[in-house]
Amino acid sequence: MAETSFPYLRKRAYLAATLTHFTVDVLNSSRTLVVALLAISLGLTNQQVGIALIVYNLGAALTQPLFGLLADRYGPRWIIIGGMGWMIFFYTLAATAGDWLALIAVTMAGLGSGAFHPAGTKVASQTPGTHRNQATALFFTIGQFGLFAGPVIAGILLDRFDRSGYIALPIMAILALLLDWSASFDKPEREPVKSVAEKKVAAAAARAARPVSPWAALPVAIIVLCTNSFAISVSTYTPILFAEQGYGQTYIGWAAGLVMLGSAIGVLVGGILADRWSAKWTVVVGVMLAFIPGYFYLPAGDPLRLPLLALAGFLGGMPHSILVILMQSILPKREGMATGLTLGFMFFAGSVGSLVVGRIADSAGLETTLRSVPFILLAGALAATFLPRFKHQR
Repeated sequence: MAETSFPYLRKRAYLAATLTHFTVDVLNSSRTLVVALLAISLGLTNQQVGIALIVYNLGAALTQPLFGLLADRYGPRWIIIGGMGWMIFFYTLAATAGDWLALIAVTMAGLGSGAFHPAGTKVASQTPGTHRNQATALFFTIGQFGLFAGPVIAGILLDRFDRSGYIALPIMAILALLLDWSASFDKPEREPVKSVAEKKVAAAAARAARPVSPWAALPVAIIVLCTNSFAISVSTYTPILFAEQGYGQTYIGWAAGLVMLGSAIGVLVGGILADRWSAKWTVVVGVMLAFIPGYFYLPAGDPLRLPLLALAGFLGGMPHSILVILMQSILPKREGMATGLTLGFMFFAGSVGSLVVGRIADSAGLETTLRSVPFILLAGALAATFLPRFKHQR
């Protein structure tokens, strides 16, 4: 059964890209704890933290379309390897250098993430036929599990060994780099030979499928702006708020990690619902319902706080792979560039939103501001009602 349902799991390139995605996002999500530690040590304001974050995310965001175009033209192999190596180098500096140099290193590491994501997604989406959406959703889900594991592992390391203990994470990433080196990323999987009847069915399905209008990118952009501003604001400023309130790094790591764990499950469930029910209404319902736990996790306090954070991540994560696949449908011959544009805008929109949140928090108070942020999800849900119905083609 596994061989029929998950043939892409037998492909070494897919496994290498997916496991590297896990590693990249472990590093991506764990950086928030390092930044929170450095913010206290250096006496940074919330706005200054937001500036550091936006520089990181701009590096990841603005370069992703370029790296996606390069992956389309030259293949993803060296882009994946180079991105992973870049992150290992700068996160090693983040663990071992002085405070200011460590902050600069964390900021510079974003370029490696910008290189990996469009190239890695291109590898994942090269799965042909009916398995494409499933394979892409699993690729993103494993990355989301990395986003969950990063803060949890980093919280334990920072609690026990301070910032120097963070070196364990870039050392772990070397294993992913070695796996990437041995994989043949530039050889896409071939379509299986089809019978005459199967070819007729596929041709009829292709004729029935309606092309996706480029105007669909507009509601996608609004949804991404709203959901990622919420998600990145929570993942960036909630650790700072909890640190100011005296919580330990382990608790903070679990709080940040559970958002990502919920999101990981939400990405997978969202992909399944998109195939079996409706891609459009999965996005609408997920974004709209995410408002409820997103608003109540702070006033609820413990023990409800952590489950509510996980639920907010679950509901907010449901649209992720759906929006990426939709953008690939708009640019069907440029999957790498389409992915780079989408993921790049996700990074950019979230970082701009979090910068605005940081500036407001310095004047209105961090907790008050975080309680107001979830209202932007309602605007995202409204925009989602304008998404088209679409079918995934390969």
